[in-house]
Amino acid sequence: MDSPAAIRRRRRRRVAEENRKRSSRACDRCKARKSKCVESNPGRCQRCVVNNLPCNFQRPKSPPLREDGSTELTENTIVTPTNTAKVTAQSTEHNYRSLPSAPVLSPRLASNVLAGEAAGGSWPKVLSRLREAFCLDARGDPEEQRMAVGQTHMSHPTALHHAELERLESAVHAFPPQPIASFLLSVLIKHATDTFFYVDQAEFASEINQFYTDPTSPLRSDSSFVCLAMAAFALASQWTTLEKPEGHQTSVGLERSDLGRVFFDHARMLIPDIIERPCLRSVQAPFVLGVYLMPASAIGSSYVYLGLALRKALALDLHQDVDDHKLNEREIEVRRRLWWSLYSLERCTTVKLNRPRSISVAAITTPIPSGLPALDRSQKFDNLSFQLAYMRLVKILDRISDPELGSTGDELALLAKYESHLKEWKRSLPLEFKLQDTDPQDSRYRAVFHLYLNYYYAWITIGKASLISVVRAKLRSCATGSQPPQISNVARNLSRSCAKAARKLLGLFETVSMSHKITRFSFTDFQGCSIATIVTLLDGILERDSGYEARVAFGLEQLRQMAIGNATAKMGVRFVEAIQLITNEAREKVTRSACTVERTSQGNSDISSTAEYSQWALWLTQQEQSQGFSERTSSLSVVPETMTPLSHVGQWPPTQTAAGLRPPWAAYERQMFSPTYVSMQNLTQEPQAYPEESDANYEFIPALHHDEQTFLMELTGLGVLDVSGLSNPLE
Repeated sequence: MDSPAAIRRRRRRRVAEENRKRSSRACDRCKARKSKCVESNPGRCQRCVVNNLPCNFQRPKSPPLREDGSTELTENTIVTPTNTAKVTAQSTEHNYRSLPSAPVLSPRLASNVLAGEAAGGSWPKVLSRLREAFCLDARGDPEEQRMAVGQTHMSHPTALHHAELERLESAVHAFPPQPIASFLLSVLIKHATDTFFYVDQAEFASEINQFYTDPTSPLRSDSSFVCLAMAAFALASQWTTLEKPEGHQTSVGLERSDLGRVFFDHARMLIPDIIERPCLRSVQAPFVLGVYLMPASAIGSSYVYLGLALRKALALDLHQDVDDHKLNEREIEVRRRLWWSLYSLERCTTVKLNRPRSISVAAITTPIPSGLPALDRSQKFDNLSFQLAYMRLVKILDRISDPELGSTGDELALLAKYESHLKEWKRSLPLEFKLQDTDPQDSRYRAVFHLYLNYYYAWITIGKASLISVVRAKLRSCATGSQPPQISNVARNLSRSCAKAARKLLGLFETVSMSHKITRFSFTDFQGCSIATIVTLLDGILERDSGYEARVAFGLEQLRQMAIGNATAKMGVRFVEAIQLITNEAREKVTRSACTVERTSQGNSDISSTAEYSQWALWLTQQEQSQGFSERTSSLSVVPETMTPLSHVGQWPPTQTAAGLRPPWAAYERQMFSPTYVSMQNLTQEPQAYPEESDANYEFIPALHHDEQTFLMELTGLGVLDVSGLSNPLE
């Protein structure tokens, strides 16, 4: 049995608390996380400086460095009779520190020191790891401290430039009153968050409140916070119409204006001031601005801002699974959710805009987001399940749209595999992910809507090539008078699936429209409705049922409503209307040719001419529609539920084409899918589509440049169908 003296010796710490080198000298934050604390600036440690966090020490601050790197002599550093023993003890403990028996730098440790830390670009971190590897004092000599201070000053200027200060003050003065800011924040969370993660909602709301209630808050001088707040206000402004009470009257100009422009102008002016800051807000601000700009300039400014946010995220290693002890569990999860939201939206957008991929999937090592009760409970709209579902769907969509798909030699097998993946994705959705079972006032409503919208979009992407092939084969037969070429059953099934997905997508829009949740400022909504309408028009060349005209009219009407106040979107609507004119002409040719072939093969001579039959068929269709529509075509096996039938809407007027202006059939076929033909010949028609254009302030775009024509192709979804290369003569 040990003696009391031995027990006391065993309990006594080898090094007194006041003489301990690391724990006693660490700041509160590093001590709580058991992280190495390197004081790079008197009163602040390196970790807190880099992350722009408050740094508190429970000990006297270290003396400041002189220009020559030495420290100023203070009462504690002067050797006196009362502190000589203390200094000697510290020196002895420092000089006779025990060494490990293992090699100082193992291969793994060397990799940690040089590869891991050097990748972050922080020399003080590398030197600190080296000192730790060699069992040296973590504090280091004055030269290392001066280097840490110098790098901190390089990355964090101590004072704002005069021009930066003016921009910041202008933005701060433009903040809305606190009640309006609170309203916009609630709209942002409820309607604009959707399937994404922009900010930690609880933390951001707390910062907004602090900005207004504390005149001395450091947030008032933080350009990154002000820029993010202005970007959030701008995005939220686009969705305020969904909070408009029934019967509330607003001015026509207000309804047709870009409500968030005043906030956007201040936010974009601050982007150059924050882009070099190593903080999450420098990613979040351009991310939110990119989403805000999507309806007006998805292929221009929005694409650039999203790319900027992605590059900044890469610079901050958000895509890497970095083992950084200075981050707590909540901060790590926020980084993961921000990265995957940004990556998923950027990847989905590049697919829809037919743009190159920005980053290889193989370069991403950070895990997918996971549930964290401490974080999830504090979110006003906890949409983690929607984030995960969207990520999985974008992964499938990205593979479907892979440009290498057509060069593998086994396209049909791949398409069958992707069909299986889509069906499995739908089956994996929670039971509550059904639009009909979701309250339209719930924040989840539009999130569910967009999940299914992108789901149908993926089916359209799978079958688009087959639909175009079937249509062209039919037109080739009509043009040459020969028998239609053989089309495989797989291609025909894919073509039908594409057309059915378009019908289901329009039915989905009708459900949302009946709930009054269609908004003007949504690129996803506009492009989804547009491509569904275009696919319906193309499929209408082959066959038209009794609900065809109603579906087309509904799609065009929804596009017109979404295009109010957006000149680019209005041009997109005219683009779709021009395609309608072309498909109507093509359908007339197909109908005449089909009637002739059928009469010859069946010996049917009761009808004297194809023109008379066409007139009768058109009249019959109109009569059926006036008496009520027949049941919709049977749904796809992969459709989650049956959609509500389309409401009774007015019929689109028949095409009026002067006989002298109609091109010969062969020339018409060469031009049929030419985007130049569409944009030059038909975009300026339909003068009565938008009554507000009669206003003197309305500015019409007379011509389209190349980038604008490309944007119209992608905005309307025609670029996704890849018909730009079909302007060659049909052989």
